[in-house]
Amino acid sequence: MADASLLDILRRHWGHETFRGRQEEIVNALISGRDVAAVMPTGGGKSLCYQIPPVITKKLCLVVSPLIALMRDQVAQLEEMGIPAAAINSAVSADEKRIAARRALRGDLRLLYMSPERLMQDGVLDWLVRLNPGFFAIDEAHCISEWGHEFRPEYRQLKVLRERFPETPIAVFTASATRHVRQDIVRLLGLRDPLKYAQSFRRKNLRYFVREIESRDILPYLRAALRHYAGSVIVYAPTVLLVEELAIALRAAGFPAASYHGQMEAAEREAQQEAWMSGRSPIMVGTLAFGLGINKPDVRAVIHLSLTKSLEQYYQESGRAGRDGHEADCILLWQRANLRLLAHFIEQTEDEAERQRGWRRWRDIRKYAETEECRQVVICRHFGEEPKWGRCGCCDRCGFQPEWLEKALALPSSRAKSRPRRR
Repeated sequence: MADASLLDILRRHWGHETFRGRQEEIVNALISGRDVAAVMPTGGGKSLCYQIPPVITKKLCLVVSPLIALMRDQVAQLEEMGIPAAAINSAVSADEKRIAARRALRGDLRLLYMSPERLMQDGVLDWLVRLNPGFFAIDEAHCISEWGHEFRPEYRQLKVLRERFPETPIAVFTASATRHVRQDIVRLLGLRDPLKYAQSFRRKNLRYFVREIESRDILPYLRAALRHYAGSVIVYAPTVLLVEELAIALRAAGFPAASYHGQMEAAEREAQQEAWMSGRSPIMVGTLAFGLGINKPDVRAVIHLSLTKSLEQYYQESGRAGRDGHEADCILLWQRANLRLLAHFIEQTEDEAERQRGWRRWRDIRKYAETEECRQVVICRHFGEEPKWGRCGCCDRCGFQPEWLEKALALPSSRAKSRPRRR
């Protein structure tokens, strides 16, 4: 039974009547001083797990995240809820940094967000000692492992937190870590007897569909799909050029499409993202630069127009669909040339160990694309989970087909290539 004070905080600030899954167990572990290593899917409520302990204990929680958009959104949400929070990162002005630092030194903050690069700057750790934080929370923790799909060398330096603050509990969170990566996280950060929690990688409200198509069919398939979905949609394209071409073509065809890629000016990216978030342009065409730290619950479909570099990346990006718990579609439209291009980039890798990791990721994403098995079974096994069920009932290998597919299959060029393999 949930602790009354925890439930009171949960209702008063978050508006929830009960905790989800093992959120309460994670919160209590942190409050009691125990380390935590949690794998929770996008939209699984991980932020609440590290936001409640500082509210209950009146101690500071330092949150380490590489995602400036996530910091900005969470700080705004927390302040709106009456929980004092701030972020110190490259997007914050010098005046705002000074104000945040003063609030932290006075003990006025409950949560302070920083990037790992900022945390490792000269003098910051000594300043943290003066703050005497009660908790550390490290988001996107898979970035610490070379076996992870988003390895960031600066994450390796975070082991200094255990060295400088040996008695302060550390909680690490990720949405996409294989068993090997989870072991790396615990070892490299020096976690001590952590509470380990890995939520099932099965997303029951998501419907997975994979189809190999020809390049000339991309736009017709997209049109058929986008006419069907009533809510927000993300379309991931592999190159900046294709993002721009598709956005122009879709707008010319009457679709309200925004676009996003890393070569845009920051102001333009922000304007495009705001148009999508507000619903003025419910379709977002972007490269993988889009979506990090985005919290939009009503995404009804995520459509990939090429294979990703890894199955972890695909799982993370497709998992931005259906965060409100309602049904949503994860569509992968790929071409044989995607495999050749990924292989080319792998061969350009000079480091032999990283090249071998690249080939392993290549084999994993190819297996997902070509499998005859249930897609969600393949995903779960990839992350080290052995399903007790054999079929999810909501992927193309289990009989699911999106309603718009029939219109797409009417295209002469797609009839032969897009026919599902026999089982």
